[in-house]
Amino acid sequence: MSTQSDTFSEIIDITLYKYNSIDLKLWGIILRGFVAKNHGSDTSRVVSVTTMREYLTKYFKKDINRFNAVSDTAIHKEATSIYFIWQIFDTMPNLKYIRVNLNSNSSYNRIVKVDQAKTIKYDIKVLRGFIRTFDMFHNNEVSLVNRVLHKAGLLEYNEHFKLIKVRDFLNQLDLYLSENNNGEVFSVTNAFISKLEGYEADNPEMLLITDKDSDI
Repeated sequence: MSTQSDTFSEIIDITLYKYNSIDLKLWGIILRGFVAKNHGSDTSRVVSVTTMREYLTKYFKKDINRFNAVSDTAIHKEATSIYFIWQIFDTMPNLKYIRVNLNSNSSYNRIVKVDQAKTIKYDIKVLRGFIRTFDMFHNNEVSLVNRVLHKAGLLEYNEHFKLIKVRDFLNQLDLYLSENNNGEVFSVTNAFISKLEGYEADNPEMLLITDKDSDI
C-alpha cells in the first residue's frame, strides 16, 4: 500500500480474514456496532471513518502505540490489518466510509514475499472519489479545462457537476485527444490521466466538480 497522500478517495472497500484472530476481533466489534439485524449481507458492513478510528483507538491501542514506536520498515514485516487501516487514515484525508468485507475462505492468504521477507499484501479497492478542477489547475487554466471537458462531451454547458465512472471519463478524454491532438488539449488530458490512471483498474464512481463556489 502506498504511503503517498490520496486526496481522491471517499469510499473504499477492504477485506478482513475470518481465520485471522485480529481481523475476526475487529469484525466482531464492527458487528456489535450495528443494532439492526438485517443489513442485506452477513459478510459486509459500511463503517464511517470516524467510527472506525474510534474502534481502533479504543480496542487496539497497544497495536497503534507499537506502530508509532518503530519505523515503517520494521513494522511492515509483521503488519496487521490494524496497521494498514491506520495508515489509510493518514494517507486518505478525504475518506468518509469504509466497506468492510469478511472472507471466510480458509485457503485465503495475504502473505507475499518482499525482498525475500514475508509480509502482508493489503488490497484496497476505491469505490468512489472526487476531483475538483480548481484544485488541480491554476485559476487562469480553469476556463480552458472546462472548455475541453465540454467539447469532449463530459460536461454540458452550465453543468458544474458530473458523476461518472473513472474508466468512462478517461476513455472519453482519450477519444477527444485522438481527434484534437494539440498542446492545450494534451496538457489538460495528461493532467487528468496522471491523477486518475492509478484508479482505472478499480473503476470507481467519480464526482467531477468544476464550480469553485459550491460547498462540496
